[in-house]
Amino acid sequence: MGARSVFRCLPIIVAVACLLLAGCFGQSPSSRFYALTPADVASEQGGGAENPAIGIGPIHLADYLDQPRIVTRKDDHQLVRAEYDQWAGAFKDNVTSVLAENIGHMLPTRKVYLYPWRRSLAVDYQVVVDIVRYDGTLGRDAWLVTRWSVFDGGDKSLLAADRSSIREPVDGGGYAALVAAQSRALAQLSREIAEAIRQAARKP
Repeated sequence: MGARSVFRCLPIIVAVACLLLAGCFGQSPSSRFYALTPADVASEQGGGAENPAIGIGPIHLADYLDQPRIVTRKDDHQLVRAEYDQWAGAFKDNVTSVLAENIGHMLPTRKVYLYPWRRSLAVDYQVVVDIVRYDGTLGRDAWLVTRWSVFDGGDKSLLAADRSSIREPVDGGGYAALVAAQSRALAQLSREIAEAIRQAARKP
């Protein structure tokens, strides 16, 4: 190859070298991971059964929530999946475990079992939750909309059923603030279910 050909190809050679260097030294943004947390509450016992055995689950998630990436809303009809902000584990497992932890503290009871529990573990009450909406808008609010039921653990009769629509303001503009608000919303749902179990325990 002559000198003229080398000079003619030089821009291409430089461009390729720059791309290779960018691939070697460039770094894509790293993922950030989040988890819902239990409420920081003392015992809220208000009478009823002592140390009841509670079965939590099954918990059903709306399809759009069953994924690693955190979902937010731009408006009533448009959802956005975060590119780098994700749940630290399976979202449904996180919701179930935090709900169980909250209810256990609020009743209070140490006998809280996650679905499916062993047949040898008799429960006094079973909590079933359908999560219709669990998202929010960054910097504005978090929403938790559910249909839930409490069943007698023995004869499986329905003791209580309700629909909860919970809005929690977000104290900040990032995903950490949104997840904190979602944790507070889950605490409020836990409080409503715990109260329903107390009411059921008071009935003769």
